[in-house]
Amino acid sequence: MDKLLFRRILITAISILAVIYVAYLLISTNFKIYPTENVVQATVTDKIYTNGFIIRDETIINNNTSGVLSFSVSDSEEVSVGGEIAKVYSNESDAAAQSKANALEVQLNNLQSLQNNNTIRNIGIDTINNNINNNIVNLLSGLNNRDMFTVDKNLNNLVYSVNQRQLFTGKIKNFDSEIAELQTQINTLRDSSGKSIDSIKTTKAGYFSSHCDGYENAVEYSNIDKLKLEDLNKLNKHNITENAAGKIVSSLNWYVACEVTADAATKLSLWEGPATVLFSDASTESIPAAIKRIHQESRDSNALLILECNYMDSDLIESRQEPVEIGLGTYTGLRISKRAIHDDYVEKTIYDNSDNPKIEKKKVQGVYVLHGSEVQFKQIAIIYADDDYVLCNPDPEEGVLFNGVTVSLYDQVILEGDDLYDGKVIK
Repeated sequence: MDKLLFRRILITAISILAVIYVAYLLISTNFKIYPTENVVQATVTDKIYTNGFIIRDETIINNNTSGVLSFSVSDSEEVSVGGEIAKVYSNESDAAAQSKANALEVQLNNLQSLQNNNTIRNIGIDTINNNINNNIVNLLSGLNNRDMFTVDKNLNNLVYSVNQRQLFTGKIKNFDSEIAELQTQINTLRDSSGKSIDSIKTTKAGYFSSHCDGYENAVEYSNIDKLKLEDLNKLNKHNITENAAGKIVSSLNWYVACEVTADAATKLSLWEGPATVLFSDASTESIPAAIKRIHQESRDSNALLILECNYMDSDLIESRQEPVEIGLGTYTGLRISKRAIHDDYVEKTIYDNSDNPKIEKKKVQGVYVLHGSEVQFKQIAIIYADDDYVLCNPDPEEGVLFNGVTVSLYDQVILEGDDLYDGKVIK
């Protein structure tokens, strides 16, 4: 082997061994690695997860005539006493043709309204553009929530705004040809199909739903204050009659009955703020709810929770038994892992009447923060706790902190380590 090459190999090997030996000495003596985590701001909602049974003031509408129904109103649409909910046709072909003619009449009426509106120039292009944008957002929201009544409504509104813009910008002068074409289609559909042979009307005012599930009378609406947990667990589904044409939800207020744990019942009984409820299988947005009643047989037993709601849409009006998320409040604070929390002493200086300093110490809950190579213990003021982390108030009220010092945004909090104390220097 070449002597020069051998010398280079030997020097390299000795150098590597020297580095390894120095590293070993550092690690085995006074150098320790402490994992840290930066303090960040976070916002969370305190939630209780359970299953809910929806109770409404419902009346089934019966259809005593034979034929095919064509609904005059959409699910969740409000109807008045004596209002028509459906027309009855002798066959499906007539029902489909008349239903399509009704939809075309809506388009015709919109075009005629635009045609006869002499004040369109006073609206302004910015307003028209804003209406188009809002209708697009509302349309996408309806599609996302599978609310077909909202989709149809906002689609018509969007077409109306787009046509309005075309008139305003002068791209078209009128809708004479479109109106004539629509009228021809409507006349053809009306003339080629049979008229309705009957109509179904409601004797009660409220919100209409074409969906019946058999639980309409499982819980007496007026007896909501007498319901117990054992009653909820024994609810039976009733057979739906073949002549059921839908139902009317009469009262604006409706209820969600849930079984919750004893701990959740305690939390709910102490909560004084507003609540929300999310039906994760029926909607993507939480709705406001009020805690109406908590019934518990014993302190350690599960409880019956009754939530009161008054928001309604086509998905919620068809829902009955749903997984629910109950929100009890939103908290914003500094997020800290529970692994980082310790108990240690903090100090503060006080002065007596003669202005002589005195050091006072108190054991508090806090975290060890790494500043450069020095460890500092800081007290924390917890405002929310989860299984793995807490949220802390970065600016608590006077008197909450012993010495006024707490964690700050982006502090490096030590997650774990042995022999930690305030003032320790990590080499």
